[in-house]
Amino acid sequence: MNLETLLTDKGYTVYKLSKETGISKTTLFDIFSGKSNILDCRVRIIMKIADALNCDIKDLIALEPILYKPAFEENLPKFLKDNIMFIKDKRNKNNPLFDCYLDEANSSINVCEIENLISKDQADYLRNKYLR
Repeated sequence: MNLETLLTDKGYTVYKLSKETGISKTTLFDIFSGKSNILDCRVRIIMKIADALNCDIKDLIALEPILYKPAFEENLPKFLKDNIMFIKDKRNKNNPLFDCYLDEANSSINVCEIENLISKDQADYLRNKYLR
């Protein structure tokens, strides 16, 4: 089991966990996308996550890490790169249509996967990193 599976099993989203713990969404997205290793986090953050998910800290840090795969973000079609860049741009988070852009990015990932422009693993990675 990995962190993402635990989050899903406990009925949480990164947004809900952020609201409940006070940990920024960016920090949690980095942890749950694999960009940051939970072992590199401050104990205070690990304790808040463990408390919210009702699990022991030892069990939390023993979970399989989510692998950050920067190679999965290379050689993407331009339209998909543009969608991802829009999502990554923090200034756009306050845009009232931001959810629509997330849907557009998801559609772009689906098209790329169906058209064999990216692999299934690459599509899953992009969805997990940017849309969940």
